[in-house]
Amino acid sequence: MAIDSKFQTKSDVEVFIGDEITLGTATLAGGTWKKLPVVDYSIADKQAPLGVAPQRANSFGQQQSGAKHNRTEQMFEISLTMHGTAGVINRICGALFEDDDADNRLLGSSPATVSFRDGVANAVPVTILFKNGGSDVGTSNGEQDIHYKSAMCTSMELSYGIGTDGGALSCVATFVTGYIPVESTLTPTGSNITDVSGVVFNAHDISINSLGGKDVLINDFSLNISRPVNRVSYQSGAEFAPYGYSIGAYEVTGTLGCKRDKNSADIATNTSTGIELNVGDSTFEVTAPKVMVESISTDLADEGWKQEFSYRAFYDDASDTNPIVQIETS
Repeated sequence: MAIDSKFQTKSDVEVFIGDEITLGTATLAGGTWKKLPVVDYSIADKQAPLGVAPQRANSFGQQQSGAKHNRTEQMFEISLTMHGTAGVINRICGALFEDDDADNRLLGSSPATVSFRDGVANAVPVTILFKNGGSDVGTSNGEQDIHYKSAMCTSMELSYGIGTDGGALSCVATFVTGYIPVESTLTPTGSNITDVSGVVFNAHDISINSLGGKDVLINDFSLNISRPVNRVSYQSGAEFAPYGYSIGAYEVTGTLGCKRDKNSADIATNTSTGIELNVGDSTFEVTAPKVMVESISTDLADEGWKQEFSYRAFYDDASDTNPIVQIETS
């Protein structure tokens, strides 16, 4: 057999997120799609963990019959690094904690949906499509694209800094799915596509810069929201599809780097009491009413000393409907 002459490059690939209707069923070409301003991404190949039986005593080779791919545990991870625009942040917040209205509030009681069953209507999972990412791109054999159906968002990190990437805000979203990747031709129709590129939020525009009521000169900032997602068992059949997913609790952490001065030194730490975090500008603002500082480090830089605060966000115990964090994009 001759070597195949076809190949794929990132410059040829467009990335879309599609709204799903039923868990286990991919978004149709005529469904609702968002075209993403990706900077980088990673995809997962069709693979399952390989289990190997213990070797016999006084035997020095491994028998083929003692190895088995465990497809009952296969999970596929996709990571997307995107420009931090309003459309991107709203869509990822919707996938991660079901609020995408530009207020984007993660509450103590979030998420609203906790049951994820194969074949049952559910609008939270998404289809992630890599257009022209198939292994047989450039032919008419029906394997020009690759998509991952019923992907669940497990984390989102927003970060920017004065000296990084021109200050542009980066949004990194991670998804997992228990369904095998599908190589086929899937072409979203133009009338159902929304391009969520646009103005990228920037650290040079920061005008809201408060931690614990103290105004600080911010050099860099990050916010990470994460939760575990696990597949539930497996169904008989060629795909070993899961019966559904189980989800775990959210963790909200991050860092704030600033000039070391009297204001930064006066930020309350070690009090076991939440303080308020506010960072952003008139169009993009992160507010966390109850954060606690987990650690502080000081960089004795030649251009002036800097401090970095690592924090964790909580909701006010008075009610689980109180927000852990709010990400405003308008």
